[in-house]
Amino acid sequence: LKTEATEFDHIARITTGYALARPDVAVSLERDGRETFATAGDGDRRSAVMAVYGRDVAEAMVPVDHDGEGPLSGIEGLVSHPETNRAGREYVTTLVDGRYVNATAVREAIVDAYGRQLATDRYPFAVVDLRLPPGGVDGNVHPRKLEVLCAAEGEIKAAVAEAVEAAL
Repeated sequence: LKTEATEFDHIARITTGYALARPDVAVSLERDGRETFATAGDGDRRSAVMAVYGRDVAEAMVPVDHDGEGPLSGIEGLVSHPETNRAGREYVTTLVDGRYVNATAVREAIVDAYGRQLATDRYPFAVVDLRLPPGGVDGNVHPRKLEVLCAAEGEIKAAVAEAVEAAL
């Protein structure tokens, strides 16, 4: 039974990531015949956040929109007000060119942007999409293409932190 729960948690995390990455596609997840969540597929990222995390979280999100320079073409997404947070980092969703990925450096930059507004064991809700020029990311780090390494990681981290801080 524990293995089934662990497998479902993994599936839910991946499905949630794709639902938030592609708000233009209707996505639903069921467990034991009950719907866990369903997105409308209307193209609105806030609508997808509401379907996945609920109205309170969606209403606590502020937009991030930053024109890029250097190694970034741009940054866009949503981040929560500091008081809307959780104990796990799984609510920080990172995207590269609309693709759900695990980008540790980007996730760290998002959390760092909150500074002292979050306790050290708390994480915001975030869906942040980086637009990178061709060749700006190595997607072949992980067999399932979930892990990525960004070229000019330090510059990207600084730009993400600046964009999130400005949004907050």
